[in-house]
Amino acid sequence: MKPYFRSAKSATIAALLQHEQLSRSELAEITGASPASITEVSQNLLQQGLLSELPIAQSAKGRGRPSVNLCLQASHSYFVGISISEIATPMVVTDLQGHIMAQQAIPFCKTPGELTAAIRKNYTTLLRDATVPRSRVRGVGITVAGIVDTDLGVCRYSAALNWRDVPVSELIGKALKLPAWVDNDANAVAVGEKFFGRARDYLNFTSIILGRTIGSAHYMHGMLSRGHDGGAGEIGHITIDPKGTLCRCGRRGCLDTIAGGSALRVAAKASGLFVKGMRDLERLAVQGNADAGRLLRNAGTALGAAVAYLVHINNPQCIIFTDMEGFENGVFRTATRQTIENNILPRFLGSTEILFSDAEPSFLSRSAASIAAFEYLTSL
Repeated sequence: MKPYFRSAKSATIAALLQHEQLSRSELAEITGASPASITEVSQNLLQQGLLSELPIAQSAKGRGRPSVNLCLQASHSYFVGISISEIATPMVVTDLQGHIMAQQAIPFCKTPGELTAAIRKNYTTLLRDATVPRSRVRGVGITVAGIVDTDLGVCRYSAALNWRDVPVSELIGKALKLPAWVDNDANAVAVGEKFFGRARDYLNFTSIILGRTIGSAHYMHGMLSRGHDGGAGEIGHITIDPKGTLCRCGRRGCLDTIAGGSALRVAAKASGLFVKGMRDLERLAVQGNADAGRLLRNAGTALGAAVAYLVHINNPQCIIFTDMEGFENGVFRTATRQTIENNILPRFLGSTEILFSDAEPSFLSRSAASIAAFEYLTSL
């Protein structure tokens, strides 16, 4: 991924993404660029229609010219986001500030070819519902649960989809006649949080996805950390119990086999608890069901221990949990938080913020759109 502050222009855009609206003097202070550079950059971006001016009130004394704030023009650019999964493939179109203009849901398709055809067919409807002109759509971002070569735009392997070496960016980019980028869902969520979400103010944070499996991604010094060959963040395959359940990766006792939503549903069924999801399991625990409480506490404890390791290794400002399974504020989240706090050094307690939130149905596809927004904005 390109440097976040590549130039005065990209620094200006990044600052406005974070703060939404700023004066020219504030931009110069935040970016470190000279006032003359900010004036030149802002004038060019205003002429391109990427920025707009917002007059604000004069000072109380009424002297001098009123200050003028700059903000990104949301309607300048739109981005398509597609989240490919083994259940369905939701599509959204967002504006430059991450607001969802319209969305569609594509049922599960067995092959990449069938999926590409369905995406092409639904794209026209999506733009019509959003009342967005094709000429203002700048690109499409795609998420896949699996191993992704982002440079080549290829899904190397997805166990959930049974895909190997699928050229996702090429297929979908050609179908929609747009620049296309693909990444795994955990990285996309982190980019979405940095651009449009709760991590705008953080240079160093860890994003954790609580889904059918556990995913994570890390921002360090304002940049997404991919590791040597793109494999950073595989928290779901940290070994918690070497003698535990066999994981789909071929090893035993991975975090996914204890704390992932799929594993918890299997374990609940084995205990005679027939639940549709984590809300049902949490409800049983509150009602005093010992098996439900045990499963949720074990899962939360395992996750908390793994995250405590990450805190010691990366020292993030914040851990952001995105709950896609519906645990809510119950036994699981409590056990997770308590285990983190009990297993990190005291010096980290006051400096590491822990945030939980429930994901909306369009969360992953919106995060996918943020990939395209990032690539477009950092190329200007």
